[in-house]
Amino acid sequence: MWFPYYLQFLIYSLGVNVFLFFISIIYYNDVLLSSYNVNLQEEYDYIIVGAGTAGSLIAHRIATETNFTFVVLEAGGRSYPLLEIPFIGPLLHGSIYDWQYETTSQEHACFAMVDKKCKLTQGKIFGGSSKLNNMIHVRGNISHYVKWFHGKYNEDYFKRHLEYIEENIFHLNNIQYQSELVDAILDAANELGYKEFGQNFRSNFQKSKVTQKDGKRWTTSDKDINKYVVTNALVENVLITDSIGYGVSVHISDKIHKIFARKGVILSAGTLNTPKILQLSGIGPSELLKALKIPVIQDLPVGKNLQDHIGSGLDLILFNQTLSINAANMLNPLNLFYYLQGKGAWTTPGCEVIGFYSTKNSTNPNVQVMILPVGIASDRGSHLRKSLSITDEIWHKYFTKSFDKHTSSVFTTILHPKSKGTVYIKSKNPIIPPLVNTRYLSEKEDVDTLIAGIKIAVKLIRSDSLRNIGAQLNTNPFPGCSQYKFFSDRYLQCYIRHLTLTSYHYVGTCSMGLPESKKSVVDTSFKVLNVKNLYVVDGSVLPTLPSGNINAAIAMMANIFFETNVKRLPRNIHSSFQCHKYNKLHDYLFKVCSLD
Repeated sequence: MWFPYYLQFLIYSLGVNVFLFFISIIYYNDVLLSSYNVNLQEEYDYIIVGAGTAGSLIAHRIATETNFTFVVLEAGGRSYPLLEIPFIGPLLHGSIYDWQYETTSQEHACFAMVDKKCKLTQGKIFGGSSKLNNMIHVRGNISHYVKWFHGKYNEDYFKRHLEYIEENIFHLNNIQYQSELVDAILDAANELGYKEFGQNFRSNFQKSKVTQKDGKRWTTSDKDINKYVVTNALVENVLITDSIGYGVSVHISDKIHKIFARKGVILSAGTLNTPKILQLSGIGPSELLKALKIPVIQDLPVGKNLQDHIGSGLDLILFNQTLSINAANMLNPLNLFYYLQGKGAWTTPGCEVIGFYSTKNSTNPNVQVMILPVGIASDRGSHLRKSLSITDEIWHKYFTKSFDKHTSSVFTTILHPKSKGTVYIKSKNPIIPPLVNTRYLSEKEDVDTLIAGIKIAVKLIRSDSLRNIGAQLNTNPFPGCSQYKFFSDRYLQCYIRHLTLTSYHYVGTCSMGLPESKKSVVDTSFKVLNVKNLYVVDGSVLPTLPSGNINAAIAMMANIFFETNVKRLPRNIHSSFQCHKYNKLHDYLFKVCSLD
């Protein structure tokens, strides 16, 4: 029986490698063209670093609603229509469009991964991680956002901003194509007493609502801002003098450019890269900076408080019959015809249903589940396994045991983990990746919560509704855990410490807070503490995780930043440099107009 599986592996590997080779050609062609097409001015009103969800939204609103000049500096390459096909997203994990970061070797988690290191996918592309994610739109628990701003705004304020981005920025749609698993899961949730989403964020389930337009992946970078974006531009550090951010040093086509900002530098490089840029600029923990001989400009907790939605539960559902969404079906050329009509299997987001529940009988959920119709065993190890860095032993002793079945996942995650990590540079060289110690599952409460969450996921799998479509629980013992009673607490603790998985929802490394707090990096207006004209607007400012997928919350924060920091300024300030009040000689020499 080994030959058919081996043949499947060869077919899938050939398809994946042809795709990766093709996008490599596109990428390096883009690098070559960008080296000849760099059209940078010496100065702008605003410099935006990073063209992900936040940076692209801010750019769009500046371009359409103000007269300000600006440039967006994106370290990755441009996107192309091929990459808008939703099912392609997972294939970009670990590719040239991914920063390819990983954790340090973990003490309490990631035991099933090579060297106990979990992969940390983050988009290195025009569009950022929203070009690689599951496109899921979740508002989250709005009461948490009130706490982020320490009561500065009420819940209605955040609802208005969410409504604005939903009606004016995003294109939101229901999933266009679904497997048999969707309705069965919703029925199973109903069996267990969970309802479909209502007005309040409580324990409930729903079909995924996604950021797609006509079946294609849609991101804020699609808002016609191309002419303002310079790709393959690695920002090395922020230029700061007398505690004023006045520009950046950026590496483009083997040359270092210094670009100046009259009104502000906006860092939107993401939770793992924004702290790296700040630390290289002299803003961060003083002990770290002194050890690397970087002059300390501000001693702030940059890089601390890293949080992530982590979970487990891959390939827990087995079927004797293949579902309508499967790896082989993705290779069917007929799907191209359906995709061009905005329909068909290629439009699948990879996550068909999301659910929230509390393991503590609270009104606020502490666990999220994501229903994934295709398990990682489905491609026979050609790509998905590599993108997660699963070891050979775990792969052969666990995942290959399900090759005669169709596998699906009930990916169960902790919404508000207590375990927190760090992101620290290890060199003054901006090309070298930072050290990311996530400290996954280092707090016992996280372990207990995830165990309880998976037990509820097992109840879903064993429900009549799923049994009626042929679903069964994967009872293959996980390697390294077989000494414990199957699905006992001790077994599940062993299981989740081995098969620890990230949702790629990193936040917190440049936390928003009150200026007097020792945990704050930016204030509630997004300004870096004690540094004028320097702002951070991305997932790194979120002091805690939202209750759900983070893209909507990040877009909301970017919208708030624009409304409160950019839109309030007079529109008649044109691109030519004008300043009616210089506070010091430095302002005149560097063409900086201090606004405070």
